[in-house]
Amino acid sequence: MVQKHTSRRSSHPWIDTVWQTVCLSDGVYLATPDGSWDLIRSVAPDGGSLVFLSGQATEPVEVPYRDGESSVVISFCAHVYLAQDREPRVGPEIRVLPVSGETFVLDGVELPLPTFENVEPLVDAMIAAGLLASNDLVARAFSETPKAASARSVQQHFKQTTGITQKSFQLIRRAQEAVRRLKAGEAPAGVAVDLGYADQPHMIKSIKKIMGALPSNLDAVHKI
Repeated sequence: MVQKHTSRRSSHPWIDTVWQTVCLSDGVYLATPDGSWDLIRSVAPDGGSLVFLSGQATEPVEVPYRDGESSVVISFCAHVYLAQDREPRVGPEIRVLPVSGETFVLDGVELPLPTFENVEPLVDAMIAAGLLASNDLVARAFSETPKAASARSVQQHFKQTTGITQKSFQLIRRAQEAVRRLKAGEAPAGVAVDLGYADQPHMIKSIKKIMGALPSNLDAVHKI
């Protein structure tokens, strides 16, 4: 398995992370939970594009890929949702969108194909067209100035918007940070303490459950 992953954070308040992947061999990629749903453009070796929506992941999923494929992924922030969806997008099922030339269509609106560079104006166009919406209560749940609301109300809004509980989201993000720091060479015991795990075995168990890998073998975990 050989893939080249590139990621960048975005200044756009509705975008969590932008990813670009180039596949240098055939293989299987382990897609892990990251607290986001995605808009993905996959480019086949012959240059043809497939655009689809991928739901909020709740467990690791194996995804096969081919040599010469590439992809661009827009991972949206937790407070963002599709305005016309009745339910939050959760699970491995994808929704394939029509593609024609250099454009794709989402809920009747024609948009330019995503690239690693154009995602901010693309998302702005989606917002202007009424395709995306934001739950302000969820957006401010983790900020320094959370919106005045009961804990129960925040939990309800979080589940209705993301499809997962606020606690599950926090566990996913904590496991991501643990993986980042372990891959950077930090001592497991220190990482466990810093991130509030009860102990190192508890951290190992959590990473295994969420990411599908043990801290001793994190090479397959990329989307962090």
